[in-house]
Amino acid sequence: MKKIYFILTAACFTATLSNAQQMWENFEDVRRVNYFFENGVFIPYNENPDPSGANTSLVAASYARNSAELFDVIVMDRGMADISDYISGAKVIRMDVWSPVAGKTVQITLENSIQAQPTNYPTGRRSEHFATTTVAGQWETLTFVMSNQPDPNVGNGNVNRLVILFDPNSNNSDTYYWDNLRAPEFSFDQCAGVTTNENILNDFECQQNVNFTFSHSGINFRRIPNPDMTGNSSTHVARYVRNGGEENDVIIGRFDGTLDIASNNVINLDVWDPNAPTNVLFSLQNNAGDVILEMSAQTIESSGWQTLTFDPSAGSEATDISQFVILFDPGAGTSDEYFFDNLRLDMSFSVADLDAVVSFNAFPNPSQGQTNFEFELRQSVAVIFTVTDVTGKVVDQLHLGQRATGANQFVWNAHDLADGLYFYTFNAGGKASSGKLFLNK
Repeated sequence: MKKIYFILTAACFTATLSNAQQMWENFEDVRRVNYFFENGVFIPYNENPDPSGANTSLVAASYARNSAELFDVIVMDRGMADISDYISGAKVIRMDVWSPVAGKTVQITLENSIQAQPTNYPTGRRSEHFATTTVAGQWETLTFVMSNQPDPNVGNGNVNRLVILFDPNSNNSDTYYWDNLRAPEFSFDQCAGVTTNENILNDFECQQNVNFTFSHSGINFRRIPNPDMTGNSSTHVARYVRNGGEENDVIIGRFDGTLDIASNNVINLDVWDPNAPTNVLFSLQNNAGDVILEMSAQTIESSGWQTLTFDPSAGSEATDISQFVILFDPGAGTSDEYFFDNLRLDMSFSVADLDAVVSFNAFPNPSQGQTNFEFELRQSVAVIFTVTDVTGKVVDQLHLGQRATGANQFVWNAHDLADGLYFYTFNAGGKASSGKLFLNK
């Protein structure tokens, strides 16, 4: 059985410094914080404007300061371990910054999110750390010096918020770029020790193996806590609000190298759509942006998680697939909000490869519209049943829930589907078996 793999064009690199122990955010493979609030225009998925400089990352955040705010903030929440070393100066905070002007102050405040409120300064602010930009229009690494302890009553083990201020106590509207924030160690890191699975392209948690470089939505494309864990137990997902001013509103992403596709592979994407049906287009492209293959699928369930399947087998001979584009509702002018998650490369398994499944049977086939599916499970697992037509469009999907060990069955009704060939996918415990079904009513 063939397997999907990446031909890596560059070695992975993670910046580590002896006196800054935790990478918080690099907008690529490490994204570990929740953004609570910002005054200005913050675009986290933004192509690096100067990758030839001191920061060669593909992606860096863009931040346009709000000129109406003297103390304009970016607020991020994350529980920290004891920050004593950052108070004493034994350890420091570092961040890469691209500033339009030299001599600009950048401030980082560590605080307790419950005690610190917008109008009660200095309560809850454990420490303030400062750095100053020294160059204009270039990347540099800023080292922040702790210079003030507004509220020493906050315990060093009771800090769970980090606040960034660009040019505090001013009213300018400059645009800054920032990247590679290295700050106090987390009190708990759910991704510690998790090995990379390159077949999971992005789950917006520990597996982030593709880079998003642009979206027409801009500020409305974010990694956020999952707002609906029914049907998708991920703690974090992507939120995307379509830009109604763009008929062909796009999200552009780049693979970590070149994607090699085997003939038995599929691309799956979990989507939460408020107004199904919605067409979702997935395009594979070369480095120049030339389209190699376009695939489409359609949501069928409103306000619930569902898995869309794209068949890339027609592009299995391509050797230069380096980027992809996702379009929600292409050709329209809608401004709907979508959530998506678990962009992944799966293989079509035979029933024998499904660890939890003892047997599986579908009858009658050809079917006159009502088809019986019987299966026996070795263990209790969640089961999802999906039907697509010959173009790859999802025409039905059933979330069968957690099924018990032993004999199980369900009946699928084709309703008003036209006669012809369809494909079904039986997903049990995260693995999928596909088969053909003929309708002859």
